[in-house]
Amino acid sequence: MNLEPQKSESEIRNYSGVARILASVTILALAATTILVVLEIIPRSTFAEMAGKIAMVAGVCVVSALAIGFLSRR
Repeated sequence: MNLEPQKSESEIRNYSGVARILASVTILALAATTILVVLEIIPRSTFAEMAGKIAMVAGVCVVSALAIGFLSRR
């Protein structure tokens, strides 16, 4: 007899949808930042200062998306 509640199919899809949205937003943010640097709207020297912070934010978003995806498969 299994006493653990079973997750419905729609609940699992909701979690994977959140992970996809988070990953999409991260990719779009990085693409927008890269375009602004290429068009020299953001100077490269300023970008060099921000690059570490941007990488850390992107890393947090990626790890969060992976964690949400992993938890939704349980």
